[in-house]
Amino acid sequence: MEALAEVRLNANRMVRSGDGSGRRSPRLSIRLAGALKGRQPRDVQLLDLSATGCLARAPAPLDTGAIFDLEMQLLAVPWSAKVRVTSCALDGATTPQDTSRYLVGLEFLGLPAQEAEVLRRFLADEQRRRSADPPAH
Repeated sequence: MEALAEVRLNANRMVRSGDGSGRRSPRLSIRLAGALKGRQPRDVQLLDLSATGCLARAPAPLDTGAIFDLEMQLLAVPWSAKVRVTSCALDGATTPQDTSRYLVGLEFLGLPAQEAEVLRRFLADEQRRRSADPPAH
C-alpha cells in the first residue's frame, strides 16, 4: 500500500518509509562489548547490529568519516571489521555521570567472506533464539 507511511518489521527495528528510503538490512537490538582500534582506541558498547553496520555507545565523540577497526566476540570467537563512522550524537538518555554518552553509527567496510558469514550466522541464530523465547509479561 502506497498510503502506508512506514512499515515496521518484527523486533528488528527495520523501518522503511513510504518513499522507498530506509535501512538496507534489518537491525537487531543487542548488548555487546566491543573496541574501536585506531590512533585513539576506545571501548564501546554495541546497541544494535546488522549485516551492514551497527550502532554503538562511545565515551567520546568521533569524527564522521573516521575509520577504525571494530573488535568484538561473535559466536564465542574474536571478530573484527573495518568500520567508518557515519554519525555521532550526544545520547539524550544519558546523564553527566555516564561514562559512555555518545551514539555512534558505524558502517562495515568490505567485510571479508569469513567475517560476513560469522556475522550472518550470529544474526540468524540470535533472531531464531528470540523468536523461540516466550513473550515477557
